[in-house]
Formats: sequence, C-alpha cells, structure tokens
Amino acid sequence: MDRLRPVVFNDAWGSYVAIASLQGRAIPTALPESELWMGAHESGPAGTSRPGHPDLARVVAEDPERELGAACVARHGSRLPFLLKVLAPGRAISIQAHPTAEQAARLRALTGDAVYVDDSAKPELLLAITRFEVFVGMRTVQEVAGIAARLGVAGVDRALDAARGAEDPEHALLRAVLETPPAQVPGLVRQVVAACVRLAEDADEVGEAAAAVVEVAETHPDDIGLVVLLLMHHRVLRPGEYVDVAAGVLHSYVHGLGLEVLANSDNVVRAGLTSKEVNVEELLRIVDPTAGAVVGRGVELEPGVEVFPSATDCFLLHRVAPGRQLPGTTGPRLVFCLRGRVGLTSATGQVTLGDVESVFLPAGEGDVVLEGAGEVYLVTVPGL
Repeated sequence: MDRLRPVVFNDAWGSYVAIASLQGRAIPTALPESELWMGAHESGPAGTSRPGHPDLARVVAEDPERELGAACVARHGSRLPFLLKVLAPGRAISIQAHPTAEQAARLRALTGDAVYVDDSAKPELLLAITRFEVFVGMRTVQEVAGIAARLGVAGVDRALDAARGAEDPEHALLRAVLETPPAQVPGLVRQVVAACVRLAEDADEVGEAAAAVVEVAETHPDDIGLVVLLLMHHRVLRPGEYVDVAAGVLHSYVHGLGLEVLANSDNVVRAGLTSKEVNVEELLRIVDPTAGAVVGRGVELEPGVEVFPSATDCFLLHRVAPGRQLPGTTGPRLVFCLRGRVGLTSATGQVTLGDVESVFLPAGEGDVVLEGAGEVYLVTVPGL
C-alpha cells in the first residue's frame, strides 16, 4: 500500500478557501487552489511512500502488470486508467466537451498533438461534497426558443433563425452563436446579461439559469460563453448527488466543492469562458446535442458499500463504510478518506488515513479491510 502525496493546482478559477479548509490549512491561501490530484497523470503525478519517494506515474511505468494487473493492462494499456481529484471552482470553469477514444485517435493520426495529447476518451463523474452548480447537456432548439422569447435579444433571435430548418438545428444554433463576428460579441453578450438580470427574478428553472449566467458574467465579462450557457441545462447538485459526463456532452462546472473521478486523459475542446483557444470546428465534430449527463445518487451494492454508476469501463466510484472489506482485488485501487480516521489492513501491513488522505493499492494487494470512523471513497476498475 502506497500512501500518496497529492498535487495541488493553482488555476485562476480555483478557490482560496475550499481545499485548504478540508486539509486544515490556513485560509485564505496565497494563490487560488483549483484541484487536488491523486493519481498517475503525467501532468501532476502524486508522490508515493516507497523508498526514494518516486511518483505514482513512475511506479506504474516501471512494472505495469505488477501495479495494475494483467487484465487491466490488456484492457487499458500500461497507464493507470483513472485519476481522482478534489475539484474546487471558485468561479466557472471553461465550457468543455471531450472526444471519444476513436475521435481522438483519428485526429491525432492526422495532426499529432495539435488538438489532443493522447488517444483516450475522458469520461468523468463529479460527486458533490457541497452544493455544486453546473451547466451540462444541451437544450433543444425549441427549449432555447422559449428562453429567447423571454430574453427579447435580437442577436439570439437571429441565431435561432439561422438554426431553424437545419438538418441538425442544435449544432447549427451552437455554430451560429460561436461564429458571432468578434466585433459584435461584446454588444450581444451585454444585452444577454442585462436580460438575464431581469429574468433572474423569475421563480423557475429559467430564472435560476439566468441568475447563474449573471454570476458567471462577473468574472467572464463579454465572453461568448455566457450566451452558450443559455443553450445548456442548468443544475444544482446537492451533497451526495453526482453527474456522470460521457464523451460529447457539453458542460461547465460553475461553483462548489466536489470529488471528481475521470479517465486518465487530458483531451478537451472548449466552447467559452476561457482565454484559451475555442476550436469551433472540432467542438461541433465531437459535441452530441442529444447526449445528456446522468444525474443521480449512489446505489447500494451491499450493506456498507455504495456505488455511483457510470457508463465508462475506466473507473467505478464507491463509498465504503468502515467495517467492510474493500471491493476489487485483481486491479488497481485508490482509497480516499474525505473525513475521519480509518485504518486499512491487508496481508502486507496497515495504513492509517486521516482527513483528505489517500492510498494507492496495487493489483496484488489482495483483501483489504477498512476499520475506524470516516467518510471513505474507493476507485476501482469495473470488473477487476
């Protein structure tokens, strides 16, 4: 068992209080803290407790079959197939979509690393620790038309007119918004935000979405992504609720504190709320307007073991009560203690975890029993 030293990221959209508060550090922090990574991704591999403290990416690379198991390597290759994060947006993260593995591989064969950096999909699951606000999945053109009628913004009406009658009207509407001439973007966005200020007074889902757009506008003024948000469903996750985001689903995480597990990939295309490139053609190629994210709560697998179902075969997130044996014995596992103090015992030894601490269990670790008192999450590879 390898105790992990997670990596903190300091993106501008992060929180000055959330992650530090979980870890019991002083707040506010000097820099915003956006993510706490526990995994083996090359951009931020966690340290391990092995002699010399090699990072987890190096540990896995030196002997993939020993660390991941032969079945995991056969299915997913020689990299740990998942990454676990604590996610803490203090302001909205860029609007994004992720490709399928086939889409990524096909484009990389033509363009190298120009757009995608690996041949993997990037499905992800976000579990709310606190109230967590998101925009996820696209509305139909008819739904957007209903919002537009209440907005009364001519530029939005023109985009809708351009989409009506198209073979794929949702794609056409997204294109019309994203291809707004740059000189016209500030005026359109300001009119939309001003209209959202008025709509925010309405006590319905559209009013809540409009209020969220106004809040996002405070940190992303004049960004065309503010209009794109109105093409998407607005949701508020309560603690314990999760959203499963597959390839092709347009999404933006607005504010909150959550636990995110995702495939070990960095493939992303953006659609706004960012200073980075917005690749409209590639975004339209991979976005699936009919694909909605799955929102729900965990399901009891057995007494004391809850799972959060996902469509991917890269990861499966569990919540495990102390006094139980951890699921999964033939693949890699990652255990994360959010709160409390727990002990993990296997044939090789024992590790104690406190608040916001984690451990990597290699494929050969075998049976592991969880004891103590705390809120504990486990990531496994489905079927292993």
